[in-house]
Amino acid sequence: FNKLAGFGAMSALTPQVEIGGQLDLSTEGGTQIPVRKVEWPSATYRRLLIDTHVPDWDSLMANFNAADYVSTIAGAGFQAFMQYANSHVGLCLWRTQLGHMHAGMKGRDFFGEVMEECRRHGLHRLAYYSLIFDDWAYQNHPDWRILPEGGYDKIIFSRTGTVCPNSPYREHALACLRELVGNYDFEGIFLDMTFWPAVCYCPHCTARFWREHNDEPPRIVDWKDPLWRSFQKSREQWMLEFAKAMTQQIKQTRPISVYQQFSTVFHPWQLAVSLEQNDASDFCGGDFYGGAAQFSLVCKTYWGLTRTRPFEFMTSRTRNLNDFETTKPLESILVESLVPTIHSSACLLIDAIKPDGTLNPRAYEYLAQVNAQHDPYEPFLGGELLADVAIYYDKESMYDPEESGRPTTEVAPPVAFAGRKRPSLEVASSFIRRNPPHLDAVVGSARILREAHIPFGVVTNTTLEQLGQFRAVILPSVLEMTNEQADRFRKFVQQGGVLYASGPSSLSAPGEGEPRFLLEDVLGVRYMGTLGSTMTYLTPTDLEINKLIWPQENVTFPGQMVQGKEQAGAQILATVTLPIVDPNVGYAIGAHFAQIWSNPPATPPGRDPGIVVNSYGKGKAIWVAAPIESRVESVYANLVAYLLRRGLPKPFHFEVDSHRAVEMTLFDQAEKRRLLVSLLNMQAEVPTIPVGGTVRVRVPVGRTARKVLNLPEQKEIPFQKAGPYIQFVVPPFKILKMALVEYE
Repeated sequence: FNKLAGFGAMSALTPQVEIGGQLDLSTEGGTQIPVRKVEWPSATYRRLLIDTHVPDWDSLMANFNAADYVSTIAGAGFQAFMQYANSHVGLCLWRTQLGHMHAGMKGRDFFGEVMEECRRHGLHRLAYYSLIFDDWAYQNHPDWRILPEGGYDKIIFSRTGTVCPNSPYREHALACLRELVGNYDFEGIFLDMTFWPAVCYCPHCTARFWREHNDEPPRIVDWKDPLWRSFQKSREQWMLEFAKAMTQQIKQTRPISVYQQFSTVFHPWQLAVSLEQNDASDFCGGDFYGGAAQFSLVCKTYWGLTRTRPFEFMTSRTRNLNDFETTKPLESILVESLVPTIHSSACLLIDAIKPDGTLNPRAYEYLAQVNAQHDPYEPFLGGELLADVAIYYDKESMYDPEESGRPTTEVAPPVAFAGRKRPSLEVASSFIRRNPPHLDAVVGSARILREAHIPFGVVTNTTLEQLGQFRAVILPSVLEMTNEQADRFRKFVQQGGVLYASGPSSLSAPGEGEPRFLLEDVLGVRYMGTLGSTMTYLTPTDLEINKLIWPQENVTFPGQMVQGKEQAGAQILATVTLPIVDPNVGYAIGAHFAQIWSNPPATPPGRDPGIVVNSYGKGKAIWVAAPIESRVESVYANLVAYLLRRGLPKPFHFEVDSHRAVEMTLFDQAEKRRLLVSLLNMQAEVPTIPVGGTVRVRVPVGRTARKVLNLPEQKEIPFQKAGPYIQFVVPPFKILKMALVEYE
């Protein structure tokens, strides 16, 4: 997932960046940012965390000065600061009777000093607390350690020691949090690393599984084995209970905001974090480093999941957390930090402290320019996201069926940071780990919709009640489904919705009898198995698709397709065609192949359905035999967008004629009778080239557009009626353009 296209640090930039094409907030002699009081957390959009994973050998942290430290942060225009209480090193930066204090404190109270300085500067005060990743506990309590199936070695020779939440460590963490929250005044706390960094087989986990299931925890991954599935469910439940216990302890001590690491939302099964774990947080928060395209999908997922708003999106000043110095170009960090802004939510930037306890002041002059560009737009944020298409993200499908039959350490090696390499300890494996097919298809769907300017959001297996907010839903290679979930989608289509499903979507769960499509009646296709091996083709029977893929004759898919049998009344738009010769056949001696480097499709084409359209109730379903949305070439994007538009009648909430790098979002602020229009120029390379466009927006039913205002100066701009929309022109802009559509 983190390999999604990000932004290359290709060019040096001058500090004067005009994000809107006319706006320049940078001034000689420093960046001026107005100071205004904002409520926590509802209007606090600019937040900062400074990584402080610093051990206490020698004189590390000796030059820490809380006054200079916080003054630098406040001067850069941040509204909230998150101070480390402890770190992955496991040392406490507050005065504690329970943990081990950092030797560099020398009797001082680093945490308390920072909290007081934040109060003096008007910064909202937050605490950071690391759970499970704790070097001090790992070293001093061997019986607390996480024990992977392959043994301790990889963790012992790592910089990050990890301890098990089923061990007595749990009570230690609860006591420390009770002490910290009870003795200091701050407004919120972030609990980091609440996930399983390895599949643990320590005595505590083994004993607990025996108590609950009367069996040994399995050590071989097998998604068809009920015992393996029970073990995985137990891991998720144990982590959920641990996370909720931490939050409950904090809330009982003092009613402050609590949120936990949730960048794990898009991680596969190995970390054992369920979507239900989000219930342990007041709002979603987590850090990501995959670039603006990834960030867009994450923000829409957070929008649907978060219990309160705004959610908090985190990313780093440097290109990733492993790189202490290499700073992202200014335009890149502006674009990345503005992705949560166009979703009316908060951005937390991450920096790192120098080991001596000081900051790089030049970095904060730099970050001040980022914050100055955010400031004038923040008073206009808020409202409800308007979208037509939902991507369905199913956490239960976040596995790869090809993993089955392999040891857990091979498929799920411990999450650890190696201080030095020990090749002899590496697991020898012929299995190449890859993303789950569902994840690739989800990410691909988001890219296609964003670049086609089709308004979209995300629903999950825990938020299916939100389906009614959309007119269409995409099921991207969903590996399994329950009867209850299938009934929700059936009702959605029956009432007039459009459903796009790819590959195995709506299959019954493995081990529950013969596999079958639970939505067979909706899709108009009966599941019959699979076709092909490493190369298959879609051969259009529909004239419009033939034109769309020109000059190609077929659409390639590098893998198997699902074999289906069309039902009465279903319309076939393409069939599945196999290569002339199976790609796995052919040798130098005997030459039984059609082309030495490729596998051309057979003639005549196959007859099995490849793309099917079926009417059901008041709605329509589109089924494709393979997750073509996971492919990056334009022919796949064009085909998916065509199928959606063919099934989903206009008008959408909005349309925009602009470069595909531009993302548009639309928020309805009903209480103020206005729509917030945001366009973000997410070009992959910097400096960005200004682009403009024509925007068409549909105001709420029964309302009439009164005026359109350019932000932030609120200057009125002309608009006109265009069918069901109002239309206005956006002149070329570099990074961000916002406008308000007022209606009556």
